[in-house]
Amino acid sequence: GRDPFNSGGAGYTLSQATLRKFLANMDDAQHCSANAHTSMEDVMIARCLTHLGIHYTDTRDANGRERFHPFAPGTHLHWKPPGPNEEADWYEEYNKEWGVLQGKDCCAPDSVSFHYVKKASMVRHMHALINSCDDTAE
Repeated sequence: GRDPFNSGGAGYTLSQATLRKFLANMDDAQHCSANAHTSMEDVMIARCLTHLGIHYTDTRDANGRERFHPFAPGTHLHWKPPGPNEEADWYEEYNKEWGVLQGKDCCAPDSVSFHYVKKASMVRHMHALINSCDDTAE
């Protein structure tokens, strides 16, 4: 199979060593072109790091649930694949090799980030996290 690719929409994390290696090579115009004008910085970073021998880690949990999400929580919860006579969408194509878990299985309980979260939703989520989580749980 192919290396996992972490879509950058929801953010991604890099170790300090990886960041240093990227910075040392980012002017390599053929592989790491940091000056390229593109909305696909995640693709450019992936291309560069792969060239440098650095491969992404599969960030899903043991049950295959995602931790970094390209959509808001509700969108993931209610996402359904296109019907049999409909064209596949990019999300389905992107996840073709390992599939998309649907409904409550969409998201790991220790999810890190969601993309496209509007301010009002962010405030509600943060309020719930701050005021509803049991900080005495082990």
